[in-house]
Amino acid sequence: MTITYVKLPKLTWTMEEGLVGEWLKEEGDMVEKGEPLCEIETEKTVDTIEAPASGMLRKIVVPANTTVPVNQVIAIIAGPEEEIPEVGKVLEGIEKAAIKPEAVEIEVERPAERIIEERIRISPLARKLAEEHKIDITKVKGTGPDGRIVKEDVLKAIEEARAVPAPAVEKAKVIPLTGIRKTIAKRLAYSAQTAVHVPITAEVDVSETVKFYETFNPEVEEKAKTRLSYTDILVRAVAKALRNHPMVNSILEGEQIRLMDEINIGIAVALEEGLIVPVIREADKRSIFEIAAARRELVEKARQGKLLTRETSGGTFTISNLGMFGVDTFAPVINPPESAILGIGRIVKKPVVVNDQITIRSVMTLTLVFDHRVIDGAQAARFLQSINKILGNPHLSLT
Repeated sequence: MTITYVKLPKLTWTMEEGLVGEWLKEEGDMVEKGEPLCEIETEKTVDTIEAPASGMLRKIVVPANTTVPVNQVIAIIAGPEEEIPEVGKVLEGIEKAAIKPEAVEIEVERPAERIIEERIRISPLARKLAEEHKIDITKVKGTGPDGRIVKEDVLKAIEEARAVPAPAVEKAKVIPLTGIRKTIAKRLAYSAQTAVHVPITAEVDVSETVKFYETFNPEVEEKAKTRLSYTDILVRAVAKALRNHPMVNSILEGEQIRLMDEINIGIAVALEEGLIVPVIREADKRSIFEIAAARRELVEKARQGKLLTRETSGGTFTISNLGMFGVDTFAPVINPPESAILGIGRIVKKPVVVNDQITIRSVMTLTLVFDHRVIDGAQAARFLQSINKILGNPHLSLT
């Protein structure tokens, strides 16, 4: 039997490192190919790594609660009698500084001296909850196996913290930049520093789209078990337009532009702790009913904190709809490594000249923000024209 090195996979295009969470198997356990080995935290999600081969889990190279770079060897699978290399040789050539145990630094009584507490055993979900609610995990007693801190322990600490009276005077509230908020800050800063953001805006007559919405909503409720949303309609329209404008559905990789084969539409979802973008894969191949059902499932999972990494990665274009908040026009930030993003404003009724006659029509403002390194202004304008045309005749284009 050959030796198999289990490596930390690159789960998203922007992933550089990940936190190895709880190991679901122990050294000496027999594992089957495809069986979950351990949890992995990356950016905004928690996922699992599966065994790439069958055999015995001979060595766990990276312990739980340790951050390592992509492609780092984290475990070894081999036959029971197979001779395996020492961990030091496995890690040879890899920067030791890249392996960062999640240790907690605490002060002791001696001035100017510090010690590093032994690694705290805590599940990824419990750690996420503690960060969001500013709970000091060094003061939480774990009730899980071997004293591991689990979700229930953190929830109890949160309730106890709420029961403590707040200070009489508080000059300012400080919110730590952690979790999803920290990831958002990092990604948006990267986007602003690398992409050349150019916005163009178009006011679109969506009177026929409104009729389409009112006509198809009962059928969507029956088939997809959810109400149709204008976001569903825009996802379908954008996916169809992207077929004819492949440059808008591309990413920049170093010195080359990659035209993506799949059309995967990300939809920005606002959560209490920040923004997350679940992805509807192959949206151009889905019906309006399938898109509505997929959107409902992804939004529900996002709000419950149950999205998997694959459900937030691989997007080729993103839609951000703030129309429900009464916003008319806005220019969103491109979601790297994508090349464009569409901002959707509210639908309002306005007097419009049609065939030299003034009439009341439903209009919507669309703002396309594109990376000028990849897309030219004329290309972006033609893409918006395509969306305009589709929304002007949705019964023919979207069914």
